[in-house]
Parts: sequence; structure tokens; C-alpha cells
Amino acid sequence: EGSQSSSAKWSPPENYKKRVAAFEAKQNQLKDQQKAAAKPPGQAGCRYQGLSKEDRAIAERLERLREERKPKSIPTQAEIEARLAALKEDGRGPVPSTQEMEDRLAVLQGRDPPSQAPRPVHQPPDTRSLVQQTDDLLTQLSEEVAIDEHYRPRVQPQAVSSQNLNDLNRESEDCLCPANLDPKQLEEEKNKLLAEAAAELREENTRQEKILQVAKRLAALKGEDPEKVTLETYKLPDSDEEVAEEEAICRVLKQLTEEAALDEASGFNIPPDQTTQPGASQQNLHTPAITALARADDSDEDELPWCCICNEDATLRCHGCDGDLYCQRCFWEGHEEFDLKDHHTSRY
Repeated sequence: EGSQSSSAKWSPPENYKKRVAAFEAKQNQLKDQQKAAAKPPGQAGCRYQGLSKEDRAIAERLERLREERKPKSIPTQAEIEARLAALKEDGRGPVPSTQEMEDRLAVLQGRDPPSQAPRPVHQPPDTRSLVQQTDDLLTQLSEEVAIDEHYRPRVQPQAVSSQNLNDLNRESEDCLCPANLDPKQLEEEKNKLLAEAAAELREENTRQEKILQVAKRLAALKGEDPEKVTLETYKLPDSDEEVAEEEAICRVLKQLTEEAALDEASGFNIPPDQTTQPGASQQNLHTPAITALARADDSDEDELPWCCICNEDATLRCHGCDGDLYCQRCFWEGHEEFDLKDHHTSRY
């Protein structure tokens, strides 16, 4: 009992005991951190034990940066030489030619290789005239008919009731098959075709002559030399392919009419036949101006010497405006606005 009372009497205060316990806990925490830092990277979870969330994120980032800065494995001299030798061996292979690369590209695109494509066959242009082509065609047909008659027996047409035939069949009965014609009929058919071809050629020549005449007239209206106009320089579309003959002639006549109208409006109209009546053409050119001047002289006694727009003193007379009087400013403003630059004037 005495010893217990003496120990209770000489025991340290409670505050001192709390401070000693807190100091011991802090020392134990520092020891644990040092042990975690000394552990290998596999025990990283224990290393950051006791840290707050923000401190742990910073420590992990710092550890990653340290790992990135560590030097990586550097290849030795032997490894570098082995790699270089392997690259040189790969470069010694045969280089494909241009033909091989084109063939590979064609195969990849799904086309036939150019080396295997057939060469185009040269076909010379046909230099025969239309008559020669017609003769050759008829000769070929005659030879084919003769061969068919020689090696194939004639087949008699079957009797067909006329009630079961329509209009087309009736028309076909009138047409004779070349295989059923004798040489005399073939000769007549040949002569008939030749006559039709000659008539077509004559019509074509007549058409071209008409077109050439119209082209020469158009050149005369344009002020060009009609003798220089040929069918090669003035070529119209073929009637059998694009435009009919009547349409082509109508189009040329329309063009001639428009050209003549433009020439008359500009005051430089040139008649087609200048050699027959040169004096009459010059007289026709000067007739409008003479008439306008005569009308202006007759009206001098009745008109007032003022501008017809602003009543200023008139200085010009416009013969294109029925002899009206203008001052200089009103004339230019009115004619420039309406683009009437071709009006002739005289001083008043």
C-alpha cells in the first residue's frame, strides 16, 4: 500500500504524458515513411501510405518524371552494325521496271495490263468517191447473190392466204428478194440504183452551188471580196446529218436580211450589184441627207432660233431629229443618254 501511494505521488502530470505519446506517434510515422521510401517500386502503394490525396498525386507525378528521365537502353556497336548490314542486303534486290510497275498498277485497278493488251489494227482511210463506193457495193451484192444461187437450192415460197396478211406483208410481196432475181433483173436494179445515185449527186452539186452564190452575196454585203469565198471557207452542215436543205437556205437568207438591215441603219448600205448602176447607188445614199436639208431650209422662215429643250440660243441643227435646233449642251446630253451618236448635224 505504501509503495502504490508513493508511485502515485511521484507520477508525472497527465499533460506531459499526452505530449510524450504524441511525440512517439510522430517518430513512428517518420520511421514508416523512411521504410516506404527504401522499398522497391512494386511496393509503391505502401510508400504513399499516410499522405493526403493531394500530396500523394504530387508524389506519383514526381516518380513518373524520374522514371522518364532515366536513360534507356542504348544499342551496342555490334547491334548497330548488324542492323546496317540487314538494310544493305534488302536494298540489293532487283528494281522493278516501268513496265512491271504499270502492269501491277493496272491489276490493282482491275484493268488489263498494258503489256497484254492487243495492239490496235491500222485501218487506212477510204479515199474512194461516192460513185466508186456504190459500184463496189453493187458488185459485192451481185457476187454474193451468185454464190448463194450456186450453192443453195431455190426454195419455193409457201402459199399464204391473202386474208391473213396485213398491209406490211402485202408490201413485202411486192419487194423481190435478190436471191429470186435473174441476172437481167439484177442488171436493171443496178442501173436503177446508179441513176438514183447520179441524181443525188446532181442535187448535191446544185445545192452547193446555191449555197456558194448566197455566201458570195453575203461577202459582198460585208464589204469582202466575193471571189475569195469557197465552199471550204463557208461550210454548212450536211442536210443528211444535221439540218435540211430548206432550213440551211432559210438561215442564210435570214442572215443576209439582218446584214442588210444593219447596213441600212448605219448608212453604209452597199447594193449587191455595184458595177451596173454606180450613179444610182450614190444618189440613193445622199437622198436622205438632201431631203432633210431641203426640209430644214423650207422651215427656216417659220422656226424660232431657240433650243427646242431649254430655249437658249440654238447652235446646232440635228438632221436625224427632223431638223430640230439644239444648243451644244442639250444636244450632247440628249444624244449621249439615248446613244444617238450616228445623227448628222450642221451649224445653225
